Amino acid sequence: MNKKKVILSISAHDPTGGAGLQCDILTSNLYNHHCVSALTGQTVQTSKKLLKKIPSQKVIFKNNLEELNKNFKIDGIKIGVLWSAEIYKELIKFLKKIDIPIIIDPIISAGGGGNFLLDKEISDLKKHLYPLSKVITPNREELKKIGGYSSSKDSIKNLYESGIKNVYLTGRVYKNEIINYLYINGEKKIETKSQYINSKVHGTGCALSTSILCNLVNGKSIETACKKSHALLFKLVKNSIKTSGQNIINFKI
Repeated sequence: MNKKKVILSISAHDPTGGAGLQCDILTSNLYNHHCVSALTGQTVQTSKKLLKKIPSQKVIFKNNLEELNKNFKIDGIKIGVLWSAEIYKELIKFLKKIDIPIIIDPIISAGGGGNFLLDKEISDLKKHLYPLSKVITPNREELKKIGGYSSSKDSIKNLYESGIKNVYLTGRVYKNEIINYLYINGEKKIETKSQYINSKVHGTGCALSTSILCNLVNGKSIETACKKSHALLFKLVKNSIKTSGQNIINFKI
C-alpha cells in the first residue's frame, strides 16, 4: 500500500476555487501529498472582491484539529487566513502541543480587496502565533503591517526580535523581475528571481506557502524549498486562467 505524506491546511473556503483550502489541496497534489483541513471560516467573495466572512464555530474547529491529529500522522501544517480570535486562540493551543513544520501565510486582506485582520488581531498573531512557525511568507505590504515599519529591513529586525526567525518576503518587482528574499535569523540569506508577469492572479500566496511546506516535509532545506517554490509559482502564474476579475491559477503544468 502506498503511503502519502499528510499536510494539514488551516484555511478558509474560497468559493471561487482560486485560493484558500482548494488552492492548498491542488498544490499538495502536485507533490503527491494528501491534504486534510480544518476550516477557519466561510467567505462570500468573487475573483474581484471579498464580500463577507463567517467564522467557523469554535467547537467544530477544535474537534476537527483533535480528531485529525488522532486519525493521521500529520507531517506539516500550512496556515492561511484567520480572523476570529476564538479560532486562532484554539489553534495556538493545538500548535504548542506538536513539533512539525508550520508555514504561515499571514494574510491581512483579500487580493481583490477587503480586510481579514484589524490591528488588534495582527498584534495578537504576531505575539502568539507567528513565532511558532518555521517560515512566514508575507508580501511587502503585509510585512509593513506586521513589522510596523515602512522599511523592510527595520520590519524584519522587529519580527526577529519578536521571535519570528525565518521570513520569506515576496513580491518585489524590479527591472522586469519579481524578487523574493529569504531572511534567516534576521539576516538576508538568499534571493529568488523570475521574470515578472504583469497580471493579477488570485491565490499565489496560498500556493507558494503550501509549496514551501511540501518541500520541507520532503526533507528539503528552507533555502531549497523557497527556490523550488518560486520556480513553481512562475509556471503556475504563466499558465493562469483568465476571469472577469483576477486570474485563477491553472494547476495543469
